[in-house]
Amino acid sequence: MIINKLIILDYENEKANEFIFSEKVNIITSDKTTTGKSSLIKSLYYALGFEIKQFPHGWNFETMRFRVDISIEEKSYFIIRSKALFYISELDEPLNLKEFSNWFQEKLNIKMKLKLQQSSENELSDVYSTEVLAPFYLDQDKSWNGYLFKKSSDSLGRYSSIPKDILEYVLGISSQEILERENEKNINSKLRNQIIAKIDVLNSLQKDYLQKTKIVASSSYDIDQLKNVFSSNLNQLSRISRDISMYKKELFGKKNKLDLNSQDNTELEKIMVVNKKTYKDVALECVHCHSRLTLEQSLTRLKLKNNLFEIENLYNTNKKENEKLQQEINDLREKMLESDVYYKSLNKKKKDLEEIITLQEYIDLESKRLANDEFLVKLDDLNIEKDRYDSVIKDLRADIASLKRDQETRKIKINDRYTKILSDINLRFNSSILDNYSFFDFREIKGSGMDNNKMMLSLYITYMRLVSEFGIYSLPFGIDSFIKNEVDKDIVKVTFKEVEKYFLSMPNQIFFVTIYENLSYLEKINEYEVIKLSKPILLSDKYKELLEYVSK
Repeated sequence: MIINKLIILDYENEKANEFIFSEKVNIITSDKTTTGKSSLIKSLYYALGFEIKQFPHGWNFETMRFRVDISIEEKSYFIIRSKALFYISELDEPLNLKEFSNWFQEKLNIKMKLKLQQSSENELSDVYSTEVLAPFYLDQDKSWNGYLFKKSSDSLGRYSSIPKDILEYVLGISSQEILERENEKNINSKLRNQIIAKIDVLNSLQKDYLQKTKIVASSSYDIDQLKNVFSSNLNQLSRISRDISMYKKELFGKKNKLDLNSQDNTELEKIMVVNKKTYKDVALECVHCHSRLTLEQSLTRLKLKNNLFEIENLYNTNKKENEKLQQEINDLREKMLESDVYYKSLNKKKKDLEEIITLQEYIDLESKRLANDEFLVKLDDLNIEKDRYDSVIKDLRADIASLKRDQETRKIKINDRYTKILSDINLRFNSSILDNYSFFDFREIKGSGMDNNKMMLSLYITYMRLVSEFGIYSLPFGIDSFIKNEVDKDIVKVTFKEVEKYFLSMPNQIFFVTIYENLSYLEKINEYEVIKLSKPILLSDKYKELLEYVSK
């Protein structure tokens, strides 16, 4: 994937700007440290769904719209993010964060699943864009606190093994595919065992049938067992009746919320029409109490500013919530229907059980249905089915063994490359601590100041290099400023040399943030796209020009 352009529009302050990027290395720089470099790169990854909780002071992303133009396999798309909603060039309706993450991963052919922190059974969960982007982006505020990748976003805390599980998937050494095949094998093994159990039962029944057909008339039905079944049936009827009452109550609440949202959106549609005109005093009718309201009173009731983007955002948010509520209402109706059908079947069964049944009647029916030839036909069918499961299980075992061999070979290869890169970097950094961090050792990196940053940077660029060389999907890499207090120029020089050798030399698209004076340490600066920012980075005279590009 390539990022071609980013548009940022602050609709509250009516300022905007557009930034064009190279497919190779993009250096985001400025003379001073507080010009807006971090705001720009944070906005870039935020527009792609990365959940950034901490923006620089004064950067009010909630009153902004972000449009990022991207290319995936020579197809072009644009994404507009406005708070929690995403507008995609190829879609008519806005998406929420989960829906956008699914769209984003589908375009990139990503099927990452991670273990949840609170799951007692290591349940695998679908992921969001943050997890997909995590190995490719280092945040200035979150990524340099002693833990590699782990705390770059607060949303990563819901998973149990970060960053290990993410990097295993990206590097193609995850056990996820093996676990899926193991699970498939276990399911087929259970089904095969059920078939074998049926074969054993039928063989036993056939033998008993041949031996006992002349004496079955002497047995009678177990009345105690009949009473137990009847009591259980009554309990189930009571439970289903309670479930139906609960569904009705929940359905009423959701329909009420749906109606309120729809009424609000009716009023919002009128406000949007009025907002595009220049009336100062337009009377609207409250959809709830039918009183006459001015435009300002309607906006006050809905807790909105007279801003089309705010109104549209609330309108679309209500619309998305209504879609969810309607689906939940449909699901409840389906549950009520299923429960009603089940209730009727239980009631019929209760009436049947009230009649006196004898084992003689049951055996007579079964003896007529299960003739000896039917036993044999059924046994043949079951044996054919068992053979089919045997074949499937054999193939799955072979696949699992092959995947494990390939995974181990790939792990060894990546491990060797990790050791080579980190050892080469450490020749210049000369850190005894780095020698203690083996491949996939994600312990806390303890230290302070430049030494801590130096060690973390060494490990970060090593893993990013591995992701670039071995990753199963490709995204732009981004590193925000990692040096906040440049004191020792010799250390800074060595640091930038390693960044250029192992990070800026990667074939991926790259975004790298640093102050302008550090560019002198980059030998190939003429080959890079340098984006020099000056304050402010959003301009009033760009607002009208770019407004149409962030309106979907």
